[in-house]
Amino acid sequence: MRKLFSICCIFLFSFSGKAQAPGTVVSRIVFIGDAGEIDPEQSQVITHAAGQVLQGKTTVVYLGDNIYPRGMGLPGTAAEKETQRILRSQFSPMRAQGAKVYFIPGNHDWDKSGPQGLEKIQAQSAFLSAQQDPDLRMVPENGCPGPILLPISENLSIVTFDSEWWVYPHPKDNTKAKCNCNSKQEVLKQMKFLAEKHKDQILLLAAHHPFRSYGIHGGRFSFMQHLFPLRDINKNLYIPLPLIGSIYPLIRRTFPGPEDLGNKAYKQMIHGVDSALTGIPNLIHVAGHDHGLQFIKQNNYIQIVSGAGTKTSQVVSGKYALYGKAVQGYVVLDLFPDKSVSIKYYEEQAGGIAETFKFVKHYTALTD
Repeated sequence: MRKLFSICCIFLFSFSGKAQAPGTVVSRIVFIGDAGEIDPEQSQVITHAAGQVLQGKTTVVYLGDNIYPRGMGLPGTAAEKETQRILRSQFSPMRAQGAKVYFIPGNHDWDKSGPQGLEKIQAQSAFLSAQQDPDLRMVPENGCPGPILLPISENLSIVTFDSEWWVYPHPKDNTKAKCNCNSKQEVLKQMKFLAEKHKDQILLLAAHHPFRSYGIHGGRFSFMQHLFPLRDINKNLYIPLPLIGSIYPLIRRTFPGPEDLGNKAYKQMIHGVDSALTGIPNLIHVAGHDHGLQFIKQNNYIQIVSGAGTKTSQVVSGKYALYGKAVQGYVVLDLFPDKSVSIKYYEEQAGGIAETFKFVKHYTALTD
């Protein structure tokens, strides 16, 4: 049934919108999330995505969890060199093709939400700055919350912020950096200012944490997870544990942690940001965090989830999900001269990576 659902979605939405000639792409953005582990799957995703780079038109955004399992190795530690290698595996192929590369912080970059989080996120930012490459940086930098505006073209901009900073459960007083915002209220005020100033553009709100998700962090668990819960540890552990396997989902939904959408701080972040961005007609949310690919559309609200750079976890069918799979892959967003954008999903299959879903969003003109 799920396979039939996906095929129907592809058929219905692959042909939405006006046909565009290949040479008319104004700007291209490649979104890859949760790619912070070097393995064959990560290498295949990044190599294929690097082949999508259009010279002078492409920006690559890594959507957080850039280094597993606990972020950047601190100077002088055994993990320092290996974690530098993990970052290079992501930016080097893209920079070699001429794409701009931005890294957004995720919870694993913040020491897996651990007590050394601020120190590790600053170390990651410092390493990227040390490359002395103006087209390679962390956004926001130095453990600051943002928001940051990334102008992509005349009609498209990215607003990004550090969503882990918002839900981080440890002290994060940042005396080493001059941040443009230092409180949640200041973040929301600046976000509203940027959105209002650029509301005639297509605005992409990019962060690590999604505001809508039918994955584990959204409190959604599949039948397979209830029956074979150990597969979340090792995908080959098909050991049936009925009833016992349902205890963990029940506890997690009842007592959601800081990284889950049901958590109080997480819900406050969603409510605050959504309120600040009310009335922005061409807003698209982009995130990683849940390990899979999702496209969620509820009326004019669009959420892209691209968290499948190196890991996968279960994604269930949802009322507003036009596409959702627990597969490795990434997302490409193209802007065209008429201000429409195409959103294409590329997923790993037996024969390699292929485009499997496409949605075209047409520009909504401002109303007085």
